[in-house]
Amino acid sequence: MPYSMTGFSTVKRSFDGYELDIKVKSLNSKGIDISIKGDKNVFTYLDLEIRKIIQNYFERGTFQVHINIIKTKAEFPIDVNTLSEYVRTVRDTTTTVGLKISDDKIYDISVALILINDNNQDFSDKAKEDILNTLKETLELLKAERKKEGDFLVEDIKNRLKTIEENLIIIESKKDNIIKSLKEKISLKVKQLLGENYSERAFIEATLLADKLDITEEIVRLKSHISRFRELLKLDQSIGRQLDFLCQEMHREINTLGNKMPDFSQNTVEMKTQLEKIRQQIQNIE
Repeated sequence: MPYSMTGFSTVKRSFDGYELDIKVKSLNSKGIDISIKGDKNVFTYLDLEIRKIIQNYFERGTFQVHINIIKTKAEFPIDVNTLSEYVRTVRDTTTTVGLKISDDKIYDISVALILINDNNQDFSDKAKEDILNTLKETLELLKAERKKEGDFLVEDIKNRLKTIEENLIIIESKKDNIIKSLKEKISLKVKQLLGENYSERAFIEATLLADKLDITEEIVRLKSHISRFRELLKLDQSIGRQLDFLCQEMHREINTLGNKMPDFSQNTVEMKTQLEKIRQQIQNIE
């Protein structure tokens, strides 16, 4: 069964010293579009990996990814030896340029420089692994949600296909009588117009004219499209584009059918109505 393109999932996980809160929302789209928000280090070090993972899970959709990292362990983030080196460097530099700065200011400047440099360091391998594994868990949940929504869409589409098919059966059962009646009317009209000049050839021409209004080919093709539609709905893969193409083909056949035989306008209008609702539904199928 196909997947919907809309869904939402969230996962929270606790690790040593921090918590991860990942949310992913997906919407329908002709292609795949990914927006990542949250901790700035995620953009710097994991942006490409996150995009590749999402593309491995899904083929279509707009994805909004929020990754928040919350520290849970309060600890002094600066090594004492490193701090001593920075303090010495800042003091020597200010003395060299002739500035007189208090020890408090030297300390503040040293700590700020250390934190800036720390922020430029890579994530640890453990942190990367935690984030990417939690993301995969979130995407698995999202995929399950999209599957549930897809099941509902498929059931609705199946019911509408059945309505189209029922109208097609009505048309097929009545078309021969309508064509026969049409031939008789045309033949009678020819006799009235030609009078004594009426001939077998005129009757043949009338029959040929009526045959041009035959809708057998449209009925056969429409049946084939409905059958193919049902086959695709059974597949566990991306089928949205194929269904959209089938809708276009079905619409063309229904249009031709209605133009040839206005007697079935009520049926063709109902078929078009159901087909349009199907088309709207498949815009949300991956």
